[in-house]
Amino acid sequence: MLKPHNTLEEAVLARHVIWMQSRKVLKQYWEWCSVHSRAFAAIAIVSPRSRYAVVEMDLYGLGAGGLDRYAGREILRIVLEQPLKAGSIFFVSPVHVSACVLEKSAIAFAGRICRSAQEALSLDMITHEEWIHGKLKRSDAGGSKKSDFAPISGQARAEVIEALLKDDDAAII
Repeated sequence: MLKPHNTLEEAVLARHVIWMQSRKVLKQYWEWCSVHSRAFAAIAIVSPRSRYAVVEMDLYGLGAGGLDRYAGREILRIVLEQPLKAGSIFFVSPVHVSACVLEKSAIAFAGRICRSAQEALSLDMITHEEWIHGKLKRSDAGGSKKSDFAPISGQARAEVIEALLKDDDAAII
C-alpha cells in the first residue's frame, strides 16, 4: 500500500512524490526537480481504499525542450503496457505524462517513465551548475526547442490501446 511522503527528503530519496491530500511536499518536490533539472514524478492516491493511483511526470520548466518523436513513442508504449484503470484517460505529450494505473505498479511505472525521459533529454548526464550556466550546447544537453511528438490522449479501453500500439509499431518501422 502506498503511503504519502511527509518530507521533501523522502521524495528526493524516492525520486518521486506520493501524495494524497496535502500538497505541501508535492510543491516542494516540484521546485526541487526544477532547480536540479530532474523529471518531476508524482503519484496521487485517490482514496485510502483505492486500487488505483494517478501517476504524472512533468518536464515543464526544465528548459530542455520536449521529448522527440522516438522518446515520446517509447513513453507511450510504456503507458499502454501498464495495467490502466478501465475507462480512465491517459495523456502523453512532449512535456507531460498522466495515467491511472494499479496502485501496486505505480512506483515502478513512475520510475520507468522518468528514466526514459531523463535518458532522452540527457538530464542525468550534466550537473546542475552546467545546466544553469549554459556551459553545454542545447543539442548536447538533449531535447530541442520544438518537439516533433504530438500529444496523444485516449480512454483506457482495449480497442484504443490496441489501435495505438498497432499504430506505434507502424510508426517505428
